Amino acid sequence: MLEIIAETVEDARAAKAGGATQLDLKSDFMQDGLSPTTGMIERICERVDIDVIAMIRPHTRSFSCSEDDIAVMCTDIRLGRERGASGFLLGAITPDGRIDMDAVQRFQDAARDLPLNFHLVWQATSDAQQALEDLITAGVYSVRITGGFALGNKAIDHVDQIRAFQEQAAGRIELFLAGGVSAENIKTLVKETGVLNAHSGSPVREPADRSGIVSETKVRALRTALDQAVAAMN
Repeated sequence: MLEIIAETVEDARAAKAGGATQLDLKSDFMQDGLSPTTGMIERICERVDIDVIAMIRPHTRSFSCSEDDIAVMCTDIRLGRERGASGFLLGAITPDGRIDMDAVQRFQDAARDLPLNFHLVWQATSDAQQALEDLITAGVYSVRITGGFALGNKAIDHVDQIRAFQEQAAGRIELFLAGGVSAENIKTLVKETGVLNAHSGSPVREPADRSGIVSETKVRALRTALDQAVAAMN
């Protein structure tokens, strides 16, 4: 699968035209992403016929969620579900750096039959290997992975650790390569890690940073390279 970060209808259309499988829909990519508006979810779901995974993140202050944060996130999940979202990308950890399993259960109750996906914060927990096991136990569908144990890492710098997580997962949860994933490095990443799903943001934009807009041409190049890499694994 190829997941592309989108902020606007134009981003979504370019991602779809370039061959994206699904969208990571968020607002304020410059700040690592916040929950999109329900209007944006609804409009993109009406205009683009691929899965829309809506980020659920109410603010940038912390990934440790208060009772109010959890309540807001559950409301955003319910509203996103009503507007056509196919799933949700989120994260919640306890103050001592573990997966907040109680919060995850409440998010699942709000999402009902739609899948939950964890963003990169799980790698920044006190024990990432245990965090992955906890997410598998909780029934989370997928995680984004750079292999680094902090936010802001690049996947190409941590292929050995990504491979270790892939082996640990053993098909029990989907992994999405993240952090600087591009047409230029995806073949190496797939070959060296065994992970067949990709998530990309800045590398498929023009200019190639968070201020850019999604480029259909760059998405298509990544799609082609990913397909070739996956075919070579079979």
